[in-house]
Amino acid sequence: MAGTRWMTFEDVVKALTAVEPFDWAQFLRVRLDAVNQPLPLDGLRRGGYRLVFTEAPSDFDKAVQEQRKRVDFWYSIGLIIDQGEKPGGILQVRWDSPAFKAGLTRSSEILAVNGYAYSVARLKDAIQAARGTQSSIELIVKSGEVFGLAKLEYHGGLRYPHLEREPSQPARLDEILTERH
Repeated sequence: MAGTRWMTFEDVVKALTAVEPFDWAQFLRVRLDAVNQPLPLDGLRRGGYRLVFTEAPSDFDKAVQEQRKRVDFWYSIGLIIDQGEKPGGILQVRWDSPAFKAGLTRSSEILAVNGYAYSVARLKDAIQAARGTQSSIELIVKSGEVFGLAKLEYHGGLRYPHLEREPSQPARLDEILTERH
């Protein structure tokens, strides 16, 4: 884009140091590198639960998606899609997700899935059909006045997070969340 100036990590460190002398490189590296670390799930386990992924959203997630008029593919292809004012409009793209790697961006619009007009059902079917295969999920997208083909390399099926009871531990989370009178 005209007028856009990209900065390297070193440029950012130099600019911050000019404002306030400090070891900005170490400070930023610790925080940036922590992004790709596994989730600290031991607290859940000690609370009597574990994180699992299933092919269906929870009743709560369904209600939230319905209320907000959006559909959530965050843990599969890495998208949250509008179902209200602009059905097929991309609201969010998860960093480093299959959608991100395919070049999809916020405010683009999905027009077609594997050659057929976009619908939530078609996208869900395509995600499921690609499970365990080598087939890409092909989306025709519109970004402003530009149309393009995005090939998503994802083969894991639909994924929605849930907490599942871990019977080897006491249900401490249940105790914590129990209503007190």
